[in-house]
Amino acid sequence: MANPALEVYLLDAQGRILAHAIEGATVPTRRVDLGPVRQLLGAGQDVALPLLGGDPRDPEHRNVFSAASIGPDAAAPMGYLYVVLRGQAARGLAQGSDRSSVMRETTLAMLLAVALAAAALILAMLGLTRPLRRLTTQAHAFRHEALTMPKAEPQGDEIALLGSALKALQTRVAEQFDQLEQNDRLRRELVSNLSHDLHTPLASIQGYVERCIIRNEQLTPAEREHNLRVVLRHCASLGKRIADLFELSKLDAGRMQPRLEVFCLSELLHDVTQAYQLQAEQRKVMLQLTPASLSGDCVRADIALLERVLQNLIDNALRYTPAGGAIHIDIQPRGDELRVSVCDTGVGIAPEHLTHVFDRYWRAQDAQSTQPGPSSGLGLAIVKRILELHGSVIGVTSDLAGGTRFAFSLARAG
Repeated sequence: MANPALEVYLLDAQGRILAHAIEGATVPTRRVDLGPVRQLLGAGQDVALPLLGGDPRDPEHRNVFSAASIGPDAAAPMGYLYVVLRGQAARGLAQGSDRSSVMRETTLAMLLAVALAAAALILAMLGLTRPLRRLTTQAHAFRHEALTMPKAEPQGDEIALLGSALKALQTRVAEQFDQLEQNDRLRRELVSNLSHDLHTPLASIQGYVERCIIRNEQLTPAEREHNLRVVLRHCASLGKRIADLFELSKLDAGRMQPRLEVFCLSELLHDVTQAYQLQAEQRKVMLQLTPASLSGDCVRADIALLERVLQNLIDNALRYTPAGGAIHIDIQPRGDELRVSVCDTGVGIAPEHLTHVFDRYWRAQDAQSTQPGPSSGLGLAIVKRILELHGSVIGVTSDLAGGTRFAFSLARAG
């Protein structure tokens, strides 16, 4: 074979070629470098393959080889069997080794470049998104603190959180605008109602005073006394309205705090009822406590404010209960609470008006009062605010021409 893939040589202990198995081929050199051979055969050495050694037929180049020692002593062999791999296989293997080294270095360089680029990108993104994340955190805190919204776990990225917070802010701002418009409307109504309520008694007072001045000599003592009593009644009405207005203003502003004390609720009801007996008799209305209201149960509340509640409820009942009607005040124990109710047999309230009875200055247009003079329209609003200070809620039920029932609960004193 002219160019065999494997060339086999027999070497002595010094690397001289003793024989070869290459038919018809000349060997330019008669010696092989034994350094790579000893490196390949050396025990315990870590050899990186493929290992290149001398090529007897091509002394200027090195080629892939294999070797085995000859003799019983591997440490001092008598010679070596030396095999050289030639042809395309040898070149591919040698070039593959070089390419593997280059590929490893190239791959490492590419991985390092990708890692550096990723780190640079992450740092750049952190720098760009830091203001956005700070704004998102502030908007999220504003949403749950300034907007008094329930705390929620963040969901989504910074853009989603910021969008959610801005949406909540937009909703809250719209609600605030609606509230401002409503407050402005209520303010205008308040000014209008105040002007009307203050103007009516003032005009009456002015008219009767002018009458006394102009017709002073012509008035009989009885007429003069009547005029003065009318003026006095209107002054008292004016003073009550102003007092109610200031009282409700303090309640709304939170400047009135209840002074809690323990007292017998039935005794307070009895005292308030007795104070209104004469007025009820004049109107021919029966005002009484039910037998169940005479128990000795106590509550912890502000006795002065609770007396104000009962007075306003009885005033309201007397105003809309015609002659021959009745007003019943009742206490019913319900577990740890006492249920207080004021029921009348008056004109009643239409169902569509029940939600407005505690609004300040609200009066049903079709409600016919049996009491002379206009109402201030603040009594029930004051009742609601006082009971809210005591942690209680007042309810109302009514039937047209069948009467009205106001009820609220107070916790028993331990």
